[in-house]
Amino acid sequence: MSHELRTPLNAVIGFTGTLLMRLAGPLTGDQDRQLKTIQTSARHLLSLINDLLDLAKIESGNVDRAPEPVICQHVISQIADTLGPMATMKGLSFRSDLPATDITVHTDLRALRQILINLINNAIKFTETGEVVIQLSARDTASGRWIDFCVVDSGIGIQPADQAKLFRAFSQIDAGSMRRFEGTGLGLYLSRKLTALIGGELNCDSEFGAGSRFTLSLRAA
Repeated sequence: MSHELRTPLNAVIGFTGTLLMRLAGPLTGDQDRQLKTIQTSARHLLSLINDLLDLAKIESGNVDRAPEPVICQHVISQIADTLGPMATMKGLSFRSDLPATDITVHTDLRALRQILINLINNAIKFTETGEVVIQLSARDTASGRWIDFCVVDSGIGIQPADQAKLFRAFSQIDAGSMRRFEGTGLGLYLSRKLTALIGGELNCDSEFGAGSRFTLSLRAA
């Protein structure tokens, strides 16, 4: 089923990309704008399909976990290389603040990557000026050593009354300034579910108009 849903959309995204690169010939201004609209809509629909398929897997308990030793800096650097250009295209500063000494967690790599990608994508989407920073740190508590992955942005922030809605399925904050940012309303819900599956915690600290900090905490290996 996933193949049948994704393949046609990937073709639409790929061919519109080819046309936008002018590989098939020149485009008028109107054609360029229309193709970009098609591509943006196709990507949005593909994101929705991916989220729904992931949600179905999680809700059915069909998620295969494969815990392994993971060097946190390596994962963050790989994701930053992929998503950094999106921030740069928006004129944002994008950086990672990582310790020089490797930090390792024992976790499911795919789940960790998906959570971090969702958090960083959100930060870039909801930040129009300023920066997005990825931070990594370790802390000792009475229950043991924890590793914190923080995604910090200088975006629009979230009203205190709306923060309780963040991790609900299909929930989108209806504040006027936020409705211009399209989304499925599933990314943070899926991230919270995946975090629970790998034994972690996911929290948000936000100030409206000043930005947000999302923190994923996992036990150290």
